[in-house]
Amino acid sequence: MILMDESEKAARLYGKIAKQYAKEFQSPSDYIAEFLRMVAKNGRILDAGCGPGIDTKYISSRGYTSVAIDLSDEMIDLAKERFPGIDFRVGDVRKLDFRPNSFDGVVVAFSLIYIPKADIAGLLKKLHGFLKPNGMIYIAVQEGKSQETFVTEPLKPEEKMFLNVFSSDEIEGIVKEAGFSILKERRREPIKGEFQFVKLFILAKRQ
Repeated sequence: MILMDESEKAARLYGKIAKQYAKEFQSPSDYIAEFLRMVAKNGRILDAGCGPGIDTKYISSRGYTSVAIDLSDEMIDLAKERFPGIDFRVGDVRKLDFRPNSFDGVVVAFSLIYIPKADIAGLLKKLHGFLKPNGMIYIAVQEGKSQETFVTEPLKPEEKMFLNVFSSDEIEGIVKEAGFSILKERRREPIKGEFQFVKLFILAKRQ
């Protein structure tokens, strides 16, 4: 018997609510437009943890070439159905194997929060290697007291979801240690239907 880790369990849960999630969240992530202004025009962007593909579609509509990865088969099936012509792939972002200097930008929008803390530093270093010199990364996480916890999934209240919550010092330290220079940070309060943590957005450049 092969045991699933918490990321795989989260992907399975999201598979159950994929259509409902896509209906509930139809707008691109906050500050994506600001991020794209920092990325080389018409560049290639990796969306690592793309969900139903809302951000990927927005990125592609702005003239960028997108490669989008998600661990949930159902999310990828939905993204392919809704946004044909975009390169959507099922995969674990921790196990990606692109060539060095393959991308001008990487988007990691609320996907680190479903990955155990022990894997975060290694993943960000891997993403750093995929970026071209001066490439940009967009990171969105749940900010609060650093913890690995289980919270009620708002769209499926009978289920508990694994959640990796970051303190600001924690995620900033990991980002810098991975070889990035943080250019901007943004925050906003949670709204109804979201996990009740502050949303922290980091725009950083590969050093």
